Amino acid sequence: MSGVYALRMYEGDSRAERDPVRAQHWRRIKRLFLEALDRPEPERAGYLARASAGDEAVKREVEGLLAGDLAAGSFCEIPAARLLAGHASGADHTPRLQAGARLGSYEILNFVGAGGMGEVYRARDTRLMRIVAIKIVGALPSDVTAGQRLLREARHASTLKHPNICTVHEIAEAGDVPYIVMEFVDGRTLSQIGRADTPGPQAAVVYGIQIADALEHAHRRGIVHRDLKSSNIVIDRDGRPIVLDFGLARSLPQGDELSGADSTLTAQHALAGTLSYMAPEVLLGARADARSDLWAVGVLLYEMATGKLPFDGRTPFETSSAIIGQLPAALPRTVPLALRVVIERCLAKDPAGRYQRAADVRDALDAIRRRRTWRIVGRRLVPGRRQLGRAAAGTVVIALVGAATVELAQRFRNGAGGSVIPTMAVLPLENATGDPALQYLADGLTESLLAQIGAIGTVRVISRTSAERASSSGDSVGEIGRALGASAVAQGSVRTIPSGLRMDVRLTDVGTGKILWSDEFERAGQDVLVLQADVVRAIAVSLRARLQPHVRDRLAIVRAVNPEAYEEYLKGRYQWNRRTRESLRLAMEHYTRALQIDPTYAPAYAALADCYNQLGTVMVGAGSPREYRPRAATQAIKALQIDSESAEAHAALGYVRHYEWQWQEAEREFLRAIELNPSYALARLWYANLLMSRSRFDESLRQAYTARELDPFSLITNTNIGWILLHAGHPEEAADHLARTLELDPDYPQAHWRMANSRATLGDLDGAIHHATRFAGLTNRSAAAVTLLAELHARAGRIGEARRFLNEYLELASRQYVPSTTPAATYVTLGDLDAAFTALERGFEEGSNQIAYLANEPSFARIRDHPRYQTLLQRAGLPR
Repeated sequence: MSGVYALRMYEGDSRAERDPVRAQHWRRIKRLFLEALDRPEPERAGYLARASAGDEAVKREVEGLLAGDLAAGSFCEIPAARLLAGHASGADHTPRLQAGARLGSYEILNFVGAGGMGEVYRARDTRLMRIVAIKIVGALPSDVTAGQRLLREARHASTLKHPNICTVHEIAEAGDVPYIVMEFVDGRTLSQIGRADTPGPQAAVVYGIQIADALEHAHRRGIVHRDLKSSNIVIDRDGRPIVLDFGLARSLPQGDELSGADSTLTAQHALAGTLSYMAPEVLLGARADARSDLWAVGVLLYEMATGKLPFDGRTPFETSSAIIGQLPAALPRTVPLALRVVIERCLAKDPAGRYQRAADVRDALDAIRRRRTWRIVGRRLVPGRRQLGRAAAGTVVIALVGAATVELAQRFRNGAGGSVIPTMAVLPLENATGDPALQYLADGLTESLLAQIGAIGTVRVISRTSAERASSSGDSVGEIGRALGASAVAQGSVRTIPSGLRMDVRLTDVGTGKILWSDEFERAGQDVLVLQADVVRAIAVSLRARLQPHVRDRLAIVRAVNPEAYEEYLKGRYQWNRRTRESLRLAMEHYTRALQIDPTYAPAYAALADCYNQLGTVMVGAGSPREYRPRAATQAIKALQIDSESAEAHAALGYVRHYEWQWQEAEREFLRAIELNPSYALARLWYANLLMSRSRFDESLRQAYTARELDPFSLITNTNIGWILLHAGHPEEAADHLARTLELDPDYPQAHWRMANSRATLGDLDGAIHHATRFAGLTNRSAAAVTLLAELHARAGRIGEARRFLNEYLELASRQYVPSTTPAATYVTLGDLDAAFTALERGFEEGSNQIAYLANEPSFARIRDHPRYQTLLQRAGLPR
């Protein structure tokens, strides 16, 4: 709107600061102008007469601004893109200038086209000897005020310097003729290209990235296009989209203007034109802003991908009604779902539901281009679609960029060097819903936040288990942070509100105790995943400069899920974290239900793989690894087919390959998981166990110690460090470490198991039997526990006791599955080598986890040089 631009130019005028009277005068003009704009046009004159209180000078200024506002678009009545491309309407128009005429140093070559007040010519710059386009005021040459407004708007647009924006070279006057000299774009408009052939989804992504980047450049300089459409974009000879008419777009069409709007890619209805690109809020009378431009980007992307408009009608009324109250026409399956989601978000009716910045659209499209995510499955269910009819459940692909409406006031910094804080902790979110049954929601959201923040890679994130244990101490945030080795601590709560959910989050500097940042995030119930994305985005914004390209891609498109499926997934995670045989089965039921609702939700497949892996271990022992491990591999592979960058799925597959003795493939999967999420402590721990299998003890301990830094209070991590130390030949250090682990939890079964082995290696058989007895009591006399007691009693010379425990194992094996390898060490101690090797060979057949550790298992030290044992090592591909 030229009136608005005039006010903007005044506000940037330094004379106002030097002249208080002038400033007061213009403040009054601005107030009256804006208040008049809020009234229907027929009422404006009466309002202005009353409000100006007889001040004719003020009244004239405001009337000029209002007139300019109505005529703002007349300069581009025929879009420059169409004129510059040589396809103007108005063939019967008599141009004011003829070939050979001069405007300053410019020689007119030919008339291109005209519309309303605007005429466009092709001209030669006689100074620089280049071809340019010149636009002049044609219809009302005597309207000096209109001409001056035109030049002011052009000066505003001339500040834009971007490879995808038509350059304004000069603004000048020749006599009473104001004119603008612009870059002459040699090419065809998108509308012309679309008449011949639909550009298609790939072109939509490539062009969309550049168009969004051009908009970002303009928006940062306070310029909103307001008339972005296919006829305002020229594809030049090099294949670049060039956007024209920045800052020169007309205001909302009035009356008959609608019928004269330009054509679209389909050229189906001439009346559609500009109206088809208008955002709902503009049609309802609100001011256009950057988000209105992003609506137009959504229309363009839709149009380029399909050759059709998302909203169409036989009359202007039908078209505007569709834009305001209807969903866009469904996109065909030929449009990749990742692109569908970007389009759908641009076309959200509520501006708050769209991307908030053009850069966010650019980043989302660029992530699609670079990762070629053409096969991502699913679509975002916008509230309007759900109200009109529940769509089939599908993966929600949330374009994360732009989800947050807040930026952190400052980066995470430590007190001394000002560098990015290396370690942060996220304390368990408080369940402030008032319903204890919703605890899984708070826990699940906490865990999801941890995983996504950890994947950023530029900050270490303490694992959930340690943060949960530390926060239960009742200590202050500073004390908790110091106990965890964190420099910053995030904490917050989640609660239900009438419209959905609210999450309150704050970040505290451990060193100073100051709150670095805090904010509230609200979303409708079906958008709980967007709520989560908002928080992650708010933290990621402060680290943007440090993000690697693949991390930016990961943040640009985050795979989420139907809310009901996500709820089942969170319940599954709650049960998974309990790690009992029964809780794992409950977790699997929840994950299975999640996948019944949404069979394309990758995290649920990865979580099922983890469950199958654990059910096939010695500790849980619910079934043979030959039964569960192929299922785990299948689920992990399904997850990776949907989301190739799932750290959880890569780690789960690495776990499978480790115990299938596919050493190189297992290591490759673990390293990929760690690359994708350096803060994923469990992946590091499993990788440490693989390295221990290969007798690469130094590397193994490095990974295990890193896992402990990420999860300092983790019982399994601390226990496994003791286990690695024992296999590396350091039983005393192992025993010391395991003793400290038992101080964290005296009833942790695995710590007693590994302590029993360590004490036995040190020759303390009584101490070993004490811990083995505790292990048996804590596991309801599991197969691993009773065979350990059998081995220890045999080593102590108590053969009768050893036989009794061995018979207990055999009786248990007659009733349920038990690992075949567990009695092998007892048979070795008893001297029954045939029985020992038979047990180990059966372990090969069932894929027992224990086979992976034969190269350095202390219990088999006596038979390591035996030919049959060497054959087993060779069979497993282990170092001999």
